[in-house]
Amino acid sequence: HLAIKHLKAVPYLFKKKTDKIQLVYAGAMLPKAYGPLEAIFKSIRANPAIFNAIEFHFIGTGKRPNDPESHSIKSLAEQYQLWQTNVYEYPQRIPYLDVLLHLDIADAIFILGSTEPHYTPSKTYQGVLSAKPILAVLHTASSAVKIVNDSKAGLVLDFNGEEQIELIESKFATTMSSFKLFIKNYDPSRIDEQLFDAYSAKNVTKQLAELLNIVCAK
Repeated sequence: HLAIKHLKAVPYLFKKKTDKIQLVYAGAMLPKAYGPLEAIFKSIRANPAIFNAIEFHFIGTGKRPNDPESHSIKSLAEQYQLWQTNVYEYPQRIPYLDVLLHLDIADAIFILGSTEPHYTPSKTYQGVLSAKPILAVLHTASSAVKIVNDSKAGLVLDFNGEEQIELIESKFATTMSSFKLFIKNYDPSRIDEQLFDAYSAKNVTKQLAELLNIVCAK
């Protein structure tokens, strides 16, 4: 991520706005993440004063990886009249370096889990590497909840599956208000990165190599 600052590449999906707080969600949507997402959109719609300077940019969320028109979020954003004001979507997958380029100009990383607790902290680790604060909405049983909280990398609104989707709607606005203060005081040097060591490329590669050795030995 540090190398990004030395490149002459220019972000092309959106421009940095000094009067806005811009959050980026990068990657495919989980199948059961749309319920939580709709609860978030309901909260944004109901609390314009809190969200008037907030933008969510969804990158690579399309139903088909190489189709720039395969929106998966646009229709829901339009339903709540948030499209192109609070919510933006760029469906097509873009190269990893380009993702980093847009993370670099963003103010924060947005992570959205699903109504199932299987979400892993990979995107959380990506947020830490980008030195950006993280706003996450995750299942209570997700391993990423404890990691984000313990590392002080961001704020988490956690919920316990389908039966607590309404909790997201009722608490997301106050969570965003707290996150605005969190951003102002955010210092990436204070993050306990050791909590993310297990998810580094080095350690993941090591684990894969160990598994391959076990398979080859049989």
